[in-house]
Amino acid sequence: MNEINELDHQLTLAINGSNSLFWDNVMYTITNTFSWSLVILVLLIIIFKNNTWKEAVMVYVTIALLIFVADRICSGMVKPMVARWRPTQDPQLMYLVDVVRDYRGGRFGFFSGHACNTMCVATFLAWLFRSPKVTVTLIFWSLTTTFTRLYLGVHYLGDVTVGFIIGAILGCLFYWIMERFVHPRVGIKRLISEQFTSSGYMKSDMDTFMGIIFFNYICVLIFAMTLGIG
Repeated sequence: MNEINELDHQLTLAINGSNSLFWDNVMYTITNTFSWSLVILVLLIIIFKNNTWKEAVMVYVTIALLIFVADRICSGMVKPMVARWRPTQDPQLMYLVDVVRDYRGGRFGFFSGHACNTMCVATFLAWLFRSPKVTVTLIFWSLTTTFTRLYLGVHYLGDVTVGFIIGAILGCLFYWIMERFVHPRVGIKRLISEQFTSSGYMKSDMDTFMGIIFFNYICVLIFAMTLGIG
């Protein structure tokens, strides 16, 4: 176990930080949930547009419950129970970690809430939309958002790995519950058309959603450049 922990420490330090103010700004911005407000807004609109209002509300409620449960399992149960220091808080490691803008996070970091929350949402939406391109984009979003936690030194690689696994399980579970028990019509329309995914979402809306995600990345890069490049 000590050997695994030591490897986890070494890999985390290898990923953590850089000498670039530009990348510091990029990672610090991406890790902030507020920076994804436009993507969230477009997502809500697309779900509403492609469902009846009752179905849309059911999807909204399920996503909200999914995030709430994931957060409670992570922050409310596992983190205080396991009590594993974040790298930025670990007395043995904190002075070796490259800290950005004095951001150190809370005391404990196992497992990563960012990894769990982003992956559970990405998994749930992948099942909901049934679009391979959107699925790849959502996984990319989850991976890049979680990478910022390693870069900023607020999580070990093991923290985010476990977070990914639990997030994927929760995303699948909540979609299955919604489809089987809560509202059988949501997500199983199985339309046969070039204009729709198999779950009934317009492919043009899927393209719009992907475009907004990558537009958001571009905005983050531009914002980082305006703050200076190291």
